[in-house]
Amino acid sequence: MTVTALRDQVHPTRFRDLAVTVDFHCNSACTFCIVQEGMNNYRGVPFERFVTIVAENLRSHKYDRVIFTGGEVTLEKSLLQFVSHARGSGAFRHLRLQTNGRKLADPAYTRSLVDAGIDEFFVSLHGDTASLHDRITQRPGSFDELVCGLANLARHPVRRITNTVVHRTNVGAYEGIVAIAHAHGVSQMEFWNYLPMEDHADEGNLMAPLADAMPALRRALARCTSLGIRSITKYVPRCLLGAHGETLDNSQPDTIIVESFWNEFPRFACLYEALCDHSDTCLGLSHDYVRKFGWEEDALLPAARTRPWVPRAHGVEGRPDETPNEAAGTSRRLPAWEALLEGLPADVGRLVRVQLNRNQARYTLAPARGGASVELVLAARDESAPALARTASFNVFYTELRGSYERADMERLLRDACERIAAHDDGSLSLDSRKGLVQLPRTRNERPQVV
Repeated sequence: MTVTALRDQVHPTRFRDLAVTVDFHCNSACTFCIVQEGMNNYRGVPFERFVTIVAENLRSHKYDRVIFTGGEVTLEKSLLQFVSHARGSGAFRHLRLQTNGRKLADPAYTRSLVDAGIDEFFVSLHGDTASLHDRITQRPGSFDELVCGLANLARHPVRRITNTVVHRTNVGAYEGIVAIAHAHGVSQMEFWNYLPMEDHADEGNLMAPLADAMPALRRALARCTSLGIRSITKYVPRCLLGAHGETLDNSQPDTIIVESFWNEFPRFACLYEALCDHSDTCLGLSHDYVRKFGWEEDALLPAARTRPWVPRAHGVEGRPDETPNEAAGTSRRLPAWEALLEGLPADVGRLVRVQLNRNQARYTLAPARGGASVELVLAARDESAPALARTASFNVFYTELRGSYERADMERLLRDACERIAAHDDGSLSLDSRKGLVQLPRTRNERPQVV
């Protein structure tokens, strides 16, 4: 076949969730760790900055959930201070802890987290036996501590979620992992295909050929279905999931982490991207997988397109992580952001919706006449970047003109919208042009500072 160039896919984001990296130490040494390079090197978010983040979310209501993560976040001595402040502020609906579960073996410590406000626990479970799990974490006893922690969590009215990294070492263990999770009342299981972050040549031989991993994974997903456990898969081609294609959700929360982390984040591509109806949500294969195993052109089965393919120019919003009750009644309105367009005359046009992503607010507007639409985009103010207009906090530009319209009508709508945003922009809402914290240069052997 003709060699096809690797092309980056846009990584979907679960824009309603915010992950805050609090600590970069760990009491395990998982063979597949994606932040190994940053362990004991990156710095967590300072509490003072977190206070600012919470205050801003009280104004914008951008995030429903805050996720405390790391490293192993339970090693951070000030963790309860972060949790208590988040819960006491009322800025978030859910507080989630992402952990290897080892310290949860202490019932008093587990209770202190619940009492402080954690209502969701996202726990790593990578083997169905102590020998396998401990071989992956490279820490004897970690499996027993984790299982004891799950038993402690079962004594509290909290949501329990497990995460399993799919790699060559644990292929064949997935059904047993489901059984362990079910025995401890886990309501959701996530299976993430291994992504090299540092070992791009896979010298550790951790990437599992999909022909080996997928049959075992499909059996585990079927078992989840039969037990009433919600399952989520990430970073595998949707077409290889068979009847479980709907479990694919590649989105991740907005994450506050040092900027250099994103330099090594995997890129994705698919040979059939332009042909497949699911390519807006399916990332395909990581570049590292393609280099080692090829494009899997004989295994992948693209779903016939029902609409023209257009390469994505901006982020895609992933599915929200909601309980069934929330999914039925959650409002997606963003009143603080909608207020920037307050007073837009009905004879000029109307606001259809507002979407927030990692660094933009996108307003879909419709002129008063006809069926056209346009997206007015706000980004952080940057004097060096081109813009239709600038307000105190934002650069404003437009894109995605669709449908038939009179030029005068569209110009009036855009002009009026820009004027109203400028008038209502009092500096209380903001957008960040960066993906994470900025890591400053080190001085001697000091830990890097962040801003």
